[in-house]
Amino acid sequence: MHKELTIIIVTFNSDNHVLNLIQKFPKNVKILLIENSGRKKFKKTIEKNRKNVQCILTGDNIGYGRANNIGIKYAKTEFVMILNPDALVSSQVIKKLHKIIKEDKKIAAISCQSKDDKNKISKHFYFNKSSKVKEKYNNSNSLIDVDYFIGSMFLARKKILLKANLFDEKYFLNFEEIDLFRKISNLGYRICIEKKLYFKHLKGSSAKSSMKFEMDKSSKWHYSWSQIYFYKKYYGMIFTLAFFIKELTINLTKIIYFLLFGKKKNIILIYYGLLGLINSIIGKKSYYRPKI
Repeated sequence: MHKELTIIIVTFNSDNHVLNLIQKFPKNVKILLIENSGRKKFKKTIEKNRKNVQCILTGDNIGYGRANNIGIKYAKTEFVMILNPDALVSSQVIKKLHKIIKEDKKIAAISCQSKDDKNKISKHFYFNKSSKVKEKYNNSNSLIDVDYFIGSMFLARKKILLKANLFDEKYFLNFEEIDLFRKISNLGYRICIEKKLYFKHLKGSSAKSSMKFEMDKSSKWHYSWSQIYFYKKYYGMIFTLAFFIKELTINLTKIIYFLLFGKKKNIILIYYGLLGLINSIIGKKSYYRPKI
C-alpha cells in the first residue's frame, strides 16, 4: 500500500496539529505537506524530523483547492489521500479503504464515516439524493454510493482526479470538493462511503484559537461566495438570483434582530456573509483573506 499512496495535507499556520498528525503515520508512508505560506523555518523543522515528509511552500495563502492541486500533481503514486490537519485516521482504516478502491476501478474516491472529538457520528458528512430511500431499507450493504462527502479525508485515484481537471481553483474555500465530485460523477465514476469504518475530525481547530473570529469571518465570506459560484456554474442565473434574494432577505432580517439585542459579533459575521454573496453574484473573484 505505502508504495501506491501519497498523503497530501494542506495546512495554514496549523503547526501543532500537523506535527501531531504526521507522527501517527509509519515512517515509510509518503507525506506531502502543502503549507500555504512562505515559512522556510517551518519547512526545515518538518523535513528534518521526518524523512518521509516533503514540505512544499506556496509563498502565500492560495486556498484549499489550489494547494491540493499542487500536491496531486506532484505525487508520483497511483492513489492520493487528501487529509485535513485536524483529521485523525488510523493506518488500518487507510489500508481497508485502499483495498476497496484498488479492487474496483470504477471507484474514483472513497471515504468513511466521520466522528467528532466527542465520538459522535457526523450526520452531514455525506449526501446522496438518489440513495436515501434505498439506504433506509437496505442497511446490509456498508459500501454506499454518494453524490459527495466533505473533503476532510478521502482516498482517490490520481488519474481520475486529473481527468476531472482537479479542484476548481476559483474556489478559495468551501464547495470545492462538492464541485470536484460532481465532475467525477459526470465522467461515470463512483464516489463511495464505507459505513463500517470511521475517522475523527476535530472540526474548527486547524488554526490557533486567537485567530478564531478572523477565521469565522473568512469562513462566512467564502461559504457565501462559493455557494453562489457553485449555483451559477451548475443551476444557472435565474435559480441563483432567486436564491440570492432569499438569502439577502433572511440575513437583513437577522441583522435587525441582532441590532435589537446588541449582538455585535453576530452582525459582523452576517455582514461578511452578505459581502461574499454580493461579490459572487456580480462576478468578482474570491479575494477575501483573514487578517492574521
